[in-house]
Amino acid sequence: MGEMSRQEMLNHIGKISFSMDDLRIFLDTHPDCSEALVRFNELAKKRDEHIHKFEKLYGPMNFYNNNVCDEHWRWVNAPWPWEGEC
Repeated sequence: MGEMSRQEMLNHIGKISFSMDDLRIFLDTHPDCSEALVRFNELAKKRDEHIHKFEKLYGPMNFYNNNVCDEHWRWVNAPWPWEGEC
């Protein structure tokens, strides 16, 4: 499979995040479900890997991340919301 585009990567990260949110809500009411906790942790690791890859290619996803100012302030390099990113 080829490399994903910027938008495809964002969509993929969004899908993983949605799954994590769903599991978090489930774990709020079923805190002893080891299967759900294992899956949540797997998704968290996968999400972190995808975010790291995205940020390496396209810059930071948010300004709290460590790599925003390693060489220069890169937060402003990403498209702005009025440039079609919303």
